[in-house]
Amino acid sequence: MAAVALTVLFLIAGAGKARVVDRAAVLAARGELAVAGQLLEPLVASSNPGALFVRACIALEESNLAAASRFAEQLASSRSGAPEVVVLARLIEERKRAPEDRWTDVAARAWSASGRPMRATKQLLGAIDVQRPIDPTAIAHVQGRGDRLLLEFGRAPAGSAGLIEAAFAEADGVERSLGVHLVAMHVLLHEKMPEKKRTRARSAALDLLDAMARSHPDDGYLASGAVLLRAGAQAPLTVADLASLEEALERNSFALPVRPLFDAFRAAYAQVDPGQAHSRAFSETARALPLDIHVVLSQRVAATSDSALRDRAAAVLAVAGARLEAGATLLERMIGLSLHTKGARLRGDAEAIEVVGKKRARLTGLMANGNAFWSYQWPIASLWRDHFVRNTTDEVGYYELLSR
Repeated sequence: MAAVALTVLFLIAGAGKARVVDRAAVLAARGELAVAGQLLEPLVASSNPGALFVRACIALEESNLAAASRFAEQLASSRSGAPEVVVLARLIEERKRAPEDRWTDVAARAWSASGRPMRATKQLLGAIDVQRPIDPTAIAHVQGRGDRLLLEFGRAPAGSAGLIEAAFAEADGVERSLGVHLVAMHVLLHEKMPEKKRTRARSAALDLLDAMARSHPDDGYLASGAVLLRAGAQAPLTVADLASLEEALERNSFALPVRPLFDAFRAAYAQVDPGQAHSRAFSETARALPLDIHVVLSQRVAATSDSALRDRAAAVLAVAGARLEAGATLLERMIGLSLHTKGARLRGDAEAIEVVGKKRARLTGLMANGNAFWSYQWPIASLWRDHFVRNTTDEVGYYELLSR
């Protein structure tokens, strides 16, 4: 406790009030509530608006709604018109009304009830970033080799020798999660793979993809990748290729493997720094997704000149687009619309192109409305965690709630 107090005094003495408040906000968003609270004490006592806002958010995180209301009322006396203050009051009201509801639902209702206020020129807080570099010694102490690969993926530059060797090792690991194998494949197929290792790496990656497709027989996206990536991106689709792709599109699932990657990264980062586990898992998932599968699909369709095969290829693009359009994430839907557009152009279907354009405009509006809430800074750890979970399971539904 004495060490924490000394740290607080040092930070306050060595930084301006705004920097201290922003530091406390980051700590609160990471779930380090005790240190954040102590850091804020002198500034709360002097009714600093940013400090009062963060302190109210900490009280919300702790389910101390009486304290949250008290801090919010004190804040409103000096900043009653600030958009964050308006939304904060609604957050407290919604949490009182539904203490067991998930945080993102509470936030969406509060955002709607507050009228979704326009972002102010000057906000109470600076940008919150809960991520920090991971100490290599901490990674070395992680027990699971698969987890070490995931952590190295977030730390080491693409093409680095240690990362590549770890990926080769995990490609041979039969009892690894799908997330670990997807990261290994990503590393082995990366464009920065040294030339002398490229042939071996590509072969290992494609064998791994085949194995993943076999072990997840309901997954049409992986199955289509196993077909598409075996040949070069400019190789025309064959009759056999199209038959395999058509079969893959009929499988139970045709979606980006967002959730397996997110779960794997979150579990790995929780071992070394729980405060950034959800945030880091989300950003690393975005980097590791096997997006080259649908990219190569478009390229190989474009390279197919035989008229009969080209018609079938256009239909494959349309169906793949429709499957991804039904996905839970905004990225899947945007990719789906892109594939649908390319298929419609090949067919010369102007009406379908127009329909896709309207869907894209709606989706773009949905993204803008949902992102507006997160243009403000909310130092509530549980809300941050649920935000990232929701983005991997029901992002579209979540953004629809934020848009109401």
